[in-house]
Amino acid sequence: MKTIYIGSEFKCYVTSGEGRTQVETDAFDGKCDTYVEGYRFIPAGQTWTRADGVVFTGEMIAPWKPWAELDAAQREYEREQYQTVAAQNTEYEAALSEIETALGVNA
Repeated sequence: MKTIYIGSEFKCYVTSGEGRTQVETDAFDGKCDTYVEGYRFIPAGQTWTRADGVVFTGEMIAPWKPWAELDAAQREYEREQYQTVAAQNTEYEAALSEIETALGVNA
């Protein structure tokens, strides 16, 4: 579950601010801040009327920024996450090897 904040136009933010409403949702779990802030989230039971008069009823999640831009940001975020985990795994394996050597496990 992720905490987001929505403004009067239902655009998402990752930080609180004046006029923003806190919302808990799992719709953005695992998503980077840039991705989240490119979306509009209308909670269940609420509505938003677009400038042309079209009414959207929640729960609704839709990008308001170009999706390709959001997708690129999310992919970069996931690459960074993968690299972090891969580095941690390398460190773990090296430490485990040292322990095994010290204990004579591989002897």
